[in-house]
Amino acid sequence: MQRELWNSVLQSLELNVNKQSFNMWLKDTEPVSVSDNILKIKVIDEVTRRHISEQYLPQIYSKLKEITGQNYICEFITSNGALIENKENNKDAGEKNSNSIKRDQMLNISTLNPKYTFENFVIGPNNQYAHAAAYSVSQAPGTQVNPLFIYGLTGLGKTHLLQAIGHYINKEKPYLKVLFVSTQDFISEFINSIRNRTQESFQIKYRLVDLLLIDDIQFLENKEETQNEFFHVFNSLHENKKQIVISSDRPPKLIATLADRLRTRFEWGMITDIQAPNLETREAILRDKADKEKLIISDEAFSYIARRIKSNIRALESAVSKLRMISRFHNEQISIDQVKIYLKELFDVDSNKAISVSDIMKKIEEKFDVAVNDIKSKSRHSRIIQPRFVGMYLARELSGMTTTEIGREFGDRDHSTVINACNKIAGDMKNNPEFKELIDDLILELKS
Repeated sequence: MQRELWNSVLQSLELNVNKQSFNMWLKDTEPVSVSDNILKIKVIDEVTRRHISEQYLPQIYSKLKEITGQNYICEFITSNGALIENKENNKDAGEKNSNSIKRDQMLNISTLNPKYTFENFVIGPNNQYAHAAAYSVSQAPGTQVNPLFIYGLTGLGKTHLLQAIGHYINKEKPYLKVLFVSTQDFISEFINSIRNRTQESFQIKYRLVDLLLIDDIQFLENKEETQNEFFHVFNSLHENKKQIVISSDRPPKLIATLADRLRTRFEWGMITDIQAPNLETREAILRDKADKEKLIISDEAFSYIARRIKSNIRALESAVSKLRMISRFHNEQISIDQVKIYLKELFDVDSNKAISVSDIMKKIEEKFDVAVNDIKSKSRHSRIIQPRFVGMYLARELSGMTTTEIGREFGDRDHSTVINACNKIAGDMKNNPEFKELIDDLILELKS
């Protein structure tokens, strides 16, 4: 009886499982006995037992009930007759199926950041196509775009999109096995599998998933053996219509020393990029994250942060985290003055920005409350001399002008006056840490 019953199950599975997987995991299983609705199955080893339990047990239970009209439990024994405890077994097969799915979900989401979902992704002109492609993949993995290759500079949301796909699949298709891994971890696992002689387990882990999300593939540069292994992983998954999503800081053609056969495969599907967000998107991201943290921030402060942090979403996230701490300490609306004080180290510095003497004088006027005309005048009033000297020092450091040219801008003064002013400010900075901090802040603001 047990052989006929199990053969019926296998025939059903063979129609619904790809040939390679069926031959590897199910073909050599044998029924041993059936008693009290417990079907004992002989398998090769624990690895086979675990894979069948994780991938096929719900289908097995469903087919058994369809054939017999009753709920069955499967127990597995090895080829030498030793019983392998099947911890997923449950007296109620329906409850078993639910528990199996929940266990798989926990396995799948264990490495996913709970914040990295589609709902938390702020869409803008810089990322709308990458978002659309990622969402499309999550709707029908392995059928439309495979592989999906997303590239862009660090901190723009590539990892967020990869993990958002994983979260969506875990929620909507929990029977699929999702694996998110960084390329550095893939390399480390591969090396360890060689050292520990566990290559077979490594191959099983990566070649039998339904969705592989691999982050920062550029780290495969100069890793010839690892590239070769990933080539076989890629082929196995792609041939079996399993979805592959890859992120990188550059497109495939710019990844140095990447094998041509990998480069061409990365280009089989869709390549899309994420660019730095524009001002409106940066402010939208800030407002979204601040709203989730229940932070009260002035509109002026929002605008100021968005204008000063331009290239990196992670820096925006860091800004919100720091503002959360400030809010708890002060228990009041966060002002632009607090933003300037506490977030200055996060502000972008444009090393190529052209800074004119006019820009410097306007900043001096703002900081010291001294009119530009007074700075250029012949007045030697102490209230004016220090701002004038600071302006000359900043002009020498930032404008690229000669001391003679700087002197001409500051009221037709000679170059020796400029040199003396710069030496005076440099000495004051050396002897007065607070004054040095003031000058550093001015430089940062001018470069931002």
